[in-house]
Amino acid sequence: MRPVDRLPEPKRRDASKPLALEGLRVIDFTRFLAGPWCTQTLADLGAEVIKVESPGGGDGTRAFTPPEIGGESPYFLGLNRNKKSIAIDMRTASGKEIVRDLVKASDVVVENFLPGAMERLELGYEELKILNPGLIYCAVNGYGASSSLADQPGFDSVFQAESGFASLTGDPDRMPMRTGTPIIDITASMNATIAILAALAARERHGMGQRAEVTLFDTAVGLLAYHGMNYLASGKDPFRQGNTAPVSTPIGMFATKDDRAVYISCGTQKSWEDLAIRMLERPDLAQHPRFAHHRDRNANQAELMALLEQIFKERERDHWVERARAAGVPLGAVRSVGEAFFSPFAAERGIATKLHHPDGDVVPNVSAPFFFSETPVVDPIAAPRLDADRPAVLRDVLGYADSRIKDMEQQGAFGASSQQQAKS
Repeated sequence: MRPVDRLPEPKRRDASKPLALEGLRVIDFTRFLAGPWCTQTLADLGAEVIKVESPGGGDGTRAFTPPEIGGESPYFLGLNRNKKSIAIDMRTASGKEIVRDLVKASDVVVENFLPGAMERLELGYEELKILNPGLIYCAVNGYGASSSLADQPGFDSVFQAESGFASLTGDPDRMPMRTGTPIIDITASMNATIAILAALAARERHGMGQRAEVTLFDTAVGLLAYHGMNYLASGKDPFRQGNTAPVSTPIGMFATKDDRAVYISCGTQKSWEDLAIRMLERPDLAQHPRFAHHRDRNANQAELMALLEQIFKERERDHWVERARAAGVPLGAVRSVGEAFFSPFAAERGIATKLHHPDGDVVPNVSAPFFFSETPVVDPIAAPRLDADRPAVLRDVLGYADSRIKDMEQQGAFGASSQQQAKS
């Protein structure tokens, strides 16, 4: 049995309540991760998201297999729920016509091509705002359209390296490392969502559309947070800390008797005393002159961490988790991905569910992390098959007659295969 088969179906929202972005239409030209995450969030909040893909293969992440579920990759399925799909060859005159008509009928455009790609298709912001002055156009790219590196490609790990972010990740005596999850792509998508919502608020207040741009480089540098500020103030480069934090002790990961591990973050005086006195029942540690105060613990970090390593090896992971919960100590079990998804708390929160796919299979779903009292998120539906919503988009959204659609097929608007079928 696959893990997805063990998942429950999602709970249904209260249909009497409105959706936060209900009535908003988004045209989504994005692919891979930095972009689709943004538009999926807008869809979760109630926007109608129409994903425009290339005929033939569509978004390249559809083919990121194995594994394969419902004929699609889990990568694609996890970034494109609640969307509609239409395949358009934007190089053709009729394809451009469809895109322009969609823009006229929409509120937001999101794209993550290299700067200049949409302009070469005559579908850039300057062209589209003439058709729709209230349009919010969001571009997500690597370095910025006006920068000297505008034409350079890049993915998450490249920007972790270039921004200094990777220099902070890993053990002090090893090479810099990227994070296990593509945090720059994901955060850039979140930034794009914020930018779009801010632009929509500005349009409502000031009556104007605008272009917003989010870059992966800017996002990555911004994520340096206090590390960056400390360097700018002192001139001292921060360094890799592994699982510790030199300015707060004890923070770190500890192996347990059953060859598992726990992670503690007890950098404050209260959390340290709760750990030593209430959880470990070692008041002698809390009162020891080498560990009693924050500065003492930092000065004697290696000694304290070695003592804690011995203590945590005496009992199993779950014993320490139970003790920490009772004592209010910030401690977490170090879990695998599978353990996290099927933990009792994850089940309580309804984080992982299964959705029915058009081909009859079920696909996994990681729920949107939003809970609203009055505007719930939408009931999730699985990511669409390529071009599945062409008739609905052309007829219902744009009002095209069947004869016009047939003509566009013959003109190659939907790719060579549709063109051949239309002519046969």
